[in-house]
Amino acid sequence: MKPLLALGCAAIVAAPALATPEFAAAQPYHDYGRSDPCYAAKRRAGNQGAVAGGVTGAVLGSAIAGRGSHFGGAILGGAVGAVAGHAIARGTVNCVAYPSRYRPRPNCHWVEQDYSGQRHSFEICRGGDGRWRPSGRRY
Repeated sequence: MKPLLALGCAAIVAAPALATPEFAAAQPYHDYGRSDPCYAAKRRAGNQGAVAGGVTGAVLGSAIAGRGSHFGGAILGGAVGAVAGHAIARGTVNCVAYPSRYRPRPNCHWVEQDYSGQRHSFEICRGGDGRWRPSGRRY
């Protein structure tokens, strides 16, 4: 009964971090900062996935481990969970190509972002100040 309870708790904790896709431009619409938004979103998603996977893996590893080896199970489960969570979460970031009716422009990226309950697809470009902002081209 105890391992089943631990498994249920771990699933509840990890589900929001791993189940919610994060799109390449999942920052406020008006300003995306100075770093490449696709790379930054992948890095952020990977870090969040590693934390969620590590916690989940540690809980599961401790629950599954035999008597007297709960600490070792937690360490091993946490390490495996962190690696798996990192890889899974990085795969949820959607760095998209330009739609066929648009031509790519220098210093610009096409991104998808979820906000207001809908997916939006648009172009962002790096300005003279080095910050990424929407260009106004949408799909």
